[in-house]
Amino acid sequence: MKFIKAYFLKVYQSPRQLLIHAFLMISICYLQIESNHESALFQNIVQVSRAKTVGKHDTVLIKHLMFSINKMMHDRNDIFQNTEQLSFKARVIQSVDADLMYGAGACGGLSKVFARALKAAGYTTRIGQMKVNGNYGGHILLETYLPSLQKWVVMDPLFLLVFINPKGEWANFNEVHDNWEDYKKQINYKYNINYNYNYNYAGIRYTNWSKVPVLGKLVYKGLVLVKGEASANTISLRPYLLDHYRFYKWMLVFVYGIYIMASMVLLNKQIKY
Repeated sequence: MKFIKAYFLKVYQSPRQLLIHAFLMISICYLQIESNHESALFQNIVQVSRAKTVGKHDTVLIKHLMFSINKMMHDRNDIFQNTEQLSFKARVIQSVDADLMYGAGACGGLSKVFARALKAAGYTTRIGQMKVNGNYGGHILLETYLPSLQKWVVMDPLFLLVFINPKGEWANFNEVHDNWEDYKKQINYKYNINYNYNYNYAGIRYTNWSKVPVLGKLVYKGLVLVKGEASANTISLRPYLLDHYRFYKWMLVFVYGIYIMASMVLLNKQIKY
């Protein structure tokens, strides 16, 4: 207890230490406030859709959310037309609320915003990079797990697409992949007049493990050992990182913790010797 009092007394008496502590604490609080604000924004979007689909199947709510977000982002993109001047905060944090505000990012931006809304509605999602002309990432879409169907279903928020299988249920990616010639007939030209048929569901990658050269591959190999290759290949990290404010907050908390421990070790050596 005396050591802790000595530490905080040293902090109080050192302007530099006091400034560092104040900066880190204020930054953490700021990021938490921004995270709460963004979460409340998506909760409000979900609340409006729930009010309009009350008592109906969860697919109705999800489809309403997809159409609403698509319209919001296209309307805003028509206004800004990718000429928006991003603030320093938007450039550094690259939060999902900026994608929503400016309607930017095309398939990637729409998928991020839609995934954030689905998470706010209580659904588990995964964002996938479609294989187009032999390369992954040519198009971005997402899947969500439907408890009512006990399966993952695929959705394309850019083209407002869901597919119906022969059982009358929403189809998953593999179903569309295996029967593309049949499923592509379901594309509704009312909404998808500009659909690119190179987006033919040839394959999907949920996480680019090679993006972080050494660590990414090590994590993937560890997951293969623990969960098996099939399960490891279906893990999508992106949905867990969509709340950038929260992510950076916990990074700062970690840094702050390391800084305090290092400072205490240094003080302990000074007192001891």
